Amino acid sequence: MIDGQPLMLGRVQWQLQPWRLGWGLPLTLTSEWGDQMFTSRLSMGLSGLTVLRDVGVNLDTSALRAMFPLYLGGTLSGSFDRIEVEQTGLRQVQGTVYLQSAIWTANSGNMPLGDYRIDVAGNAGSADGIVGKVVTENGALILSGDLSLFADAYAVKLSAGGPVARDDSFRKAVSILATHTAEGFEIVLQGQL
Repeated sequence: MIDGQPLMLGRVQWQLQPWRLGWGLPLTLTSEWGDQMFTSRLSMGLSGLTVLRDVGVNLDTSALRAMFPLYLGGTLSGSFDRIEVEQTGLRQVQGTVYLQSAIWTANSGNMPLGDYRIDVAGNAGSADGIVGKVVTENGALILSGDLSLFADAYAVKLSAGGPVARDDSFRKAVSILATHTAEGFEIVLQGQL
């Protein structure tokens, strides 16, 4: 349950390889519910470090609405070589996130945005942190920039252009986070975790 709403996991399968308990990744976990999918090999250390390898995830963005007030439709997927999570949070990531067939789901009607890729790599404890490079693969909203996550802080620096970025209703919707430019808008955020 997330905020009183059930999150369907569907068919969950796991396989334990006991000979890998002392080292390696002894557990393989898979969850499938229609197009929603999660798969990973993982291990949990006594220190509290959880390591996930060969992670694959696919879900409709509507599944995220239970956690975040998103007005975004589309398919979110990811492929990660490695994710490390410690008790204090995310420690290390290497992989790629895709947002495909993204649409802005406004009361006045849906607005097609495009397809995007975020290449993610780094260590939250390093000077550069975990950095996600945002790239527009195609679409009417052209996004580029960086998302950064540190052990105790975050930073977002995105530039937006294209026909959607100049649309008055869309600009008004993102105005609480964005600064208008001649090409569209910029989002620059930073804060402490």
